[in-house]
Amino acid sequence: MNYLVIGCGPGSMGEAIAYRLLSEKNTRVFITDQNPQNIAMTMIKLRQLCRRYQSECDDLKPFYGPGLDIMRDKVLLPHLFEKFDVVVSAVPASLNPIIAEAVVRSNRYRAENAPKTHYCDLGGILEVTKKLIHWDMDQQAKNCGVSIVPDCGLQPGLGNIIAIDILKKFDPDIPVESIVIYVGGLPYNYSAPPFYKKLFNLKGLAEIYYNAPLVLHKGRPLKISKLSHYETISTREFDLFFGSPDIIKFEAAVTGGLGALPYYLRDQVTTLREKTLRFVGHFGAVKKMPPEKFESIFSKWLDNFPVQEKDFIVMKVEAVGKSAIRNERIKVEKLLYVESDENWNAMQKTTGFTTAVIAKLIAEGKALPGAMPPEIALDPSVVLDALRKDFKIYERTTPLK
Repeated sequence: MNYLVIGCGPGSMGEAIAYRLLSEKNTRVFITDQNPQNIAMTMIKLRQLCRRYQSECDDLKPFYGPGLDIMRDKVLLPHLFEKFDVVVSAVPASLNPIIAEAVVRSNRYRAENAPKTHYCDLGGILEVTKKLIHWDMDQQAKNCGVSIVPDCGLQPGLGNIIAIDILKKFDPDIPVESIVIYVGGLPYNYSAPPFYKKLFNLKGLAEIYYNAPLVLHKGRPLKISKLSHYETISTREFDLFFGSPDIIKFEAAVTGGLGALPYYLRDQVTTLREKTLRFVGHFGAVKKMPPEKFESIFSKWLDNFPVQEKDFIVMKVEAVGKSAIRNERIKVEKLLYVESDENWNAMQKTTGFTTAVIAKLIAEGKALPGAMPPEIALDPSVVLDALRKDFKIYERTTPLK
């Protein structure tokens, strides 16, 4: 399998995606970026890691030495993409429709039985994702027999996949009462500002905080107020213990992390929300920042309180409804906890490794042709099974009155 990962550099999701793909057999990974220096630095890091852990270094190659500029090289993209099984976009989401369209165009004039080039991305911005799953793109992809799969990261991505997988626990003839996806990427230092560690692009963070989030309300897709339905929750509800006699709390509020899932679960789930987790005090500060000045103010805030220690990702997908096997209401929870290590921060692991596994499944022909997010394009149980060596996701079920 030949993969092209677009977007790399120190601390990027692209370098984590490439590394995870290299761990698979019979895989060749090409990396590129607008900045040639990012390509060179990523090559150095990944080759060092490959040698350290005795995996294949020869299967990692730079692509397009001058650096691939999506806008400058737009006309060339369909030709450049022809030799790859999957093109993986780890660049800013605004560029994804251009790349996805070029992938479809690269397939148009191939023989029916010729190898196909498919596409996936990190996504995360609903208005961009809607352009990719639009009826026209979906039909073009189906006509070419290729898979266009946006929103393959942590959330939207893994959380939505878990949510779809959970549905099989409930009576299919009755709408599930609620599904709430709690997720946060955080530093271990919970007692001092900014109660946060920069784990991905601040522009993407602003999109999450300030865009009206899409949810399901009474079974219908609806956009609601940003950072609404605020609550504080003991970290022990997530099976986390910080070595303190005090009960440390998360704060949680609805943000725009569901992607397009509300459109697909319309009338199947009554209430569907995604809530971002932070340590208490973070959201209060964010609400004081004007949206147009968020990046500059937040950057200075982070600079004043640099966070060097380890970080972690915590996720809990919580669903309530009538059991599929018993005449009772149940609550089903699936939990995930991932720590950073000397090579990767926790967001690189959960986002990058998940995207890589999805790309591999797409290359193997396990995704439906057309344009749709991974929780719809793929069998959720197949994705979760493929991720077992990367993360431990465990489940508990509680009977309710």
